[in-house]
Amino acid sequence: MPVSRVAFPLFLSVAAAVSLASQSTQAQDRAAVSDAFQKNVLPVLEQRCFDCHDGEMKKGDVDLQALTDQSHPARNDIRLWDKVREQLKAGTMPPKNKTPLEPQGKQAILDWVGMNERATLAQAPTDPGVRKVRRLTRDEYTYALRDLLGIESKPGDKFPADGAGGEGFSNNADTLTLSPLLIEKYITTADDVVKEVWSKDPLRQRLMAPCTSDKLPPEEGAALILRPLVQRAWRRPVSEQELKEVIQVFSAALKRGANWDGALKVAVKSVILSPKFLFIREEEPAKPGQVHQVDHYAMASRLSFFLWSSIPDEELLKLAAEKKLQDDAVLAAQVKRMLADKRAAAFTKTFAGQWLRFDELFNTVDPDRRKFPQFNDEMRRNMYDEAFNFADNILRRNGRMLDFLDSDYSYLNESLANHYGVPDVKGPEMRQVKFTDGKRGGLVGMGAILSATAYPQRTSPVLRGKWVLEQLLGAPPPPPPPNVGQLPEDDRDLKGEVTLRKRLEAHRDKAACIGCHARMDPLGFGLENFNAVGQWRDNENGKALDVGGVMPDGRAFANPAELRKVLMQEKDKFSRTLCSRLLGYALGRGLETVDQPTLLRLEETLRKNDYRSEALVIGVVQSYPFRMAK
Repeated sequence: MPVSRVAFPLFLSVAAAVSLASQSTQAQDRAAVSDAFQKNVLPVLEQRCFDCHDGEMKKGDVDLQALTDQSHPARNDIRLWDKVREQLKAGTMPPKNKTPLEPQGKQAILDWVGMNERATLAQAPTDPGVRKVRRLTRDEYTYALRDLLGIESKPGDKFPADGAGGEGFSNNADTLTLSPLLIEKYITTADDVVKEVWSKDPLRQRLMAPCTSDKLPPEEGAALILRPLVQRAWRRPVSEQELKEVIQVFSAALKRGANWDGALKVAVKSVILSPKFLFIREEEPAKPGQVHQVDHYAMASRLSFFLWSSIPDEELLKLAAEKKLQDDAVLAAQVKRMLADKRAAAFTKTFAGQWLRFDELFNTVDPDRRKFPQFNDEMRRNMYDEAFNFADNILRRNGRMLDFLDSDYSYLNESLANHYGVPDVKGPEMRQVKFTDGKRGGLVGMGAILSATAYPQRTSPVLRGKWVLEQLLGAPPPPPPPNVGQLPEDDRDLKGEVTLRKRLEAHRDKAACIGCHARMDPLGFGLENFNAVGQWRDNENGKALDVGGVMPDGRAFANPAELRKVLMQEKDKFSRTLCSRLLGYALGRGLETVDQPTLLRLEETLRKNDYRSEALVIGVVQSYPFRMAK
């Protein structure tokens, strides 16, 4: 109902009062959290934890002593306290060689962790974090040129590999450096791109379509072509001065003796070599550091690089021109449209591939072909396609995110089905296949994951357990201490009746190792039925396998199917990991403590929507840090 002119001042007063009351309640909640920390938590930490977790020792890279400073930014860090909660519940902290923590001290910390999370969830986000200027990644460069000029090649593949930072993704501004080699690659690649465009008549005709008369002055004809091209390339309207500078490049080429077509090639090259194409840079506020809603063209780019790894299309730019890209309903509709578009395959490839590491199949996975002759380039591609199609179905078709932990289906073709021992799958095309024997399901039964977490000649329970902790549960173990010893490179070198598991269990009995291995190894042991290339096995070189495990908190499982049930019991940890990774990927940076109210809201959104992907992606796009800047 519209607010009348008479009622409007009263409406504002009521709104202001509600806002002030909310802020007052949040301040009281935060004060209560701080008081409870000082009274109930800090004494326990001082008595039992500072010996190992002070500024000097920092075991596990955790400094709890720093939290005595009430203004320390990590004091209310929910992800730090996640680690503490996990260790306390599992009984791995204090270590087994130390006196156990008294029940009341343990409960005091656990109660406070929950209290801190509730206060953080109720807190209104006020700081969107810093989004830095960054260059396009290799993939973004390729996809942007594809959508701008219609090329079919992959020019970004010629560039050096991008690093990973923040939440583990290549689109993090801190790792996207610009080297002299890369600048040189940009120049030579721009030549190749322009040649490709002009080598194919349909592409050339599409580019030239706006220039319908050869009687126009050369610069006017060029402007008809270049204006829309520049606006698409630079993702916003261009000023007359900016367009004039591009036309000057065209004119200079004419003066040097180029024909009209040759001069246009030079101008197009200048457009795709411009920092305005190669870098993502948003308009800065009039007052530096001032929190503000990002402009609509910046929102168009945020959306397109998040879901397409590419430039905005005409619909996004049209909505930006109409100033509609901060409207919740419009944003939700655009997310649905964009996920349904084939360009969103880039979202699955980049986000899921880097988060779950199945993109490593083409980089670091190289099984010994003499021991595993069944693994070849075709099998490598099949394994990748299985993981991709599985993730794509969940992320882009409103699938249930918990299927990543356990499912009764995957995507197979005849070759991969034979590799897995799954009957009645015919033909080379990938299709959804239901499992009936319980051996496989979710990510942990996929050849791509199992091969990426193995060595060339044997499995690795440690690598597999570490992958589960790190990628699914967000609880990465610290790096191993020096001089921990080595296991054989090939499990065939184990003598007598000793299995890899027995050798590893002897290794983990060392005091310096048991804390981490108690969490990792059971998870890895539960996957020992799968060899180094993901095939099912019941023995290891003729020796019976023991694939059961006991988690540090006492939960036991006997086989991979029961292990997956244990993982499903960890859905809250998985949800936090998933939301953290997705938000970090969308923002192109690592998460900070200021992002934690948003993170908890996203977890809540996921739970309330039956763990479906669409609501979560919409939640990210509608979130405070995605729409705001400073």
